[in-house]
Amino acid sequence: MIKRDIVWLPRPSAKYPGCYPLGFEQMIPELLQTKNYAHLFCGMARTGYRIDISSTVFPDLIADVENLSTIADNQFDGAIADPPYNEKFAKELYNVNLPRWSKWTEEMCRIVKPGGYLAVMQNYVVPRIKDCQYDRILVILTRIKQYPKIVTVQRKSDAPRAGSP
Repeated sequence: MIKRDIVWLPRPSAKYPGCYPLGFEQMIPELLQTKNYAHLFCGMARTGYRIDISSTVFPDLIADVENLSTIADNQFDGAIADPPYNEKFAKELYNVNLPRWSKWTEEMCRIVKPGGYLAVMQNYVVPRIKDCQYDRILVILTRIKQYPKIVTVQRKSDAPRAGSP
């Protein structure tokens, strides 16, 4: 059974496009049940091991999240991602192509230890990530006439992938 929660976080935490709702970032360690997490598409976030393609947000690692080869397998206890929500959003706000779901989620899963939690913020419940199972869905209501933020939390399987040692 998937747990579902609804919270009200009424405004963005900064005037940065795509910024988390006020107070959400402090909820991440509880969602992932760890403070040792990777933060993909981190933007202006200040928690976790921050990964972003843009140097202007001063991440811990400047990288395309479709290829995180500098990070070892099973490095983190959890991970969160707040990717661009669509092609228009990616182009207008970040001047990049929409990252490929299959590529960046595979990398996100690879760097998380078995049993760890992975969370993705989007405007809908996201598909199940390969080698993961749904755990929790958090609906964040923001302001009037704005889409809710949906955080889909999944747990990486304890079993190794087929073909893994």
